[in-house]
Amino acid sequence: MIDQPTPEQPKAQGRKKVAVACQGGGIHTSFAVGVLTEILRDIQQNDRFDLMGLSGTSGGALCTLMAWYGLAQKNGRPGSEQEAINQLNEFWDRFAASRPAEKLVNQFSYAAFRAQEMEVLGLSASVLGLNPRSAISKAITAGLPFLGVRRRYFDLHRLLDKSCPLFDRINWNHLERRLLVGASDVISGIETIFDSDCNIPGGKHAEPVRATERWRERLPLSLPGVAASGTLPEFREAEKINNRDYWDGLYSQNPPIREFLAGVHMQYRPDEIWIVRINPQQSAKQVQSHADILDRENELVGNLSLNKELDFILKVNELLTRQPAAGALANTYKEVTVRTIMMTGHTAGTLRYSSKFNRSHDLMDQLRAEGHAIAQAWLRQWPNVGSWPADAAYWPRPRFY
Repeated sequence: MIDQPTPEQPKAQGRKKVAVACQGGGIHTSFAVGVLTEILRDIQQNDRFDLMGLSGTSGGALCTLMAWYGLAQKNGRPGSEQEAINQLNEFWDRFAASRPAEKLVNQFSYAAFRAQEMEVLGLSASVLGLNPRSAISKAITAGLPFLGVRRRYFDLHRLLDKSCPLFDRINWNHLERRLLVGASDVISGIETIFDSDCNIPGGKHAEPVRATERWRERLPLSLPGVAASGTLPEFREAEKINNRDYWDGLYSQNPPIREFLAGVHMQYRPDEIWIVRINPQQSAKQVQSHADILDRENELVGNLSLNKELDFILKVNELLTRQPAAGALANTYKEVTVRTIMMTGHTAGTLRYSSKFNRSHDLMDQLRAEGHAIAQAWLRQWPNVGSWPADAAYWPRPRFY
């Protein structure tokens, strides 16, 4: 157990230590780009709280990786909030369909998922050649560069390598912030976290890595690990790491929360966890059509694992209020406030499962702009905003809307 703060810990006393956790949701996580940008600007301009960690799954993992990478010390040079803002937004601009050929590919792909969603003539994404394991899909992918499509548009590894060229030169021992990325081991069903703390010899924030604990494991953070977190089987073959297959963390943790608290030295546990929610907790309508079913299935899968982790935090908070502050429970656990930042109910109600695969600039910019607006309003009122679970409901609306 570490009893004394290390030099890398925040020196200010009394300020809240905050962890930000971003749900996955494909292109819908453009909303998180706007939110994270405003959080970083608030730190840059007002310095009201200490950002001690980030976590994400799938598209949320891509967002948090870029912000974390911009903040991290690399090649002996410190990062900054402005570098993190630039890194995050430039990555998302690269991710969008920009060239004419990319726009055509995007329209085709989106139309295939939309056809599947609407049951148009029984068509599905796999029938139209989007199954990543099909010969048709592989032939199409091989020919895309000849049509003017950037390789990093369809090659996630190339995009991550280009976006994080100094990843191998990160100064792990001087990291101030932790990054957790969620993925799922396809064969064993083990819930996997790629954790920057595991890149530090002996660890810093958490207890040393042990053998797989029941159905969970922590592995060192890596760019392939982030790619694994974004591997939906509709789009990519399973990500192989050390001869094991990984899929999207949507199936296990969306996003990782438990590892901010379990087995973590007390001084590194957050006072607040802010959830950037992409999948609405509630449905705006009755679920009847095939499109409604696909949409709601995806939202439920993206929320149920998260809610179970958050429920445990609420239970611990409840127990702590019943025990004396100096009791044994208080020496092991701490009270943590969970808050939600989410898009408007109108926007959430208009988005579909298929639009999570629409890489158009228009949709991405619309969601990013809403993320900016919502986060600005939310941060102006923090800490006088609601907390989970009440603030995850659209009806009635949270007070700051």
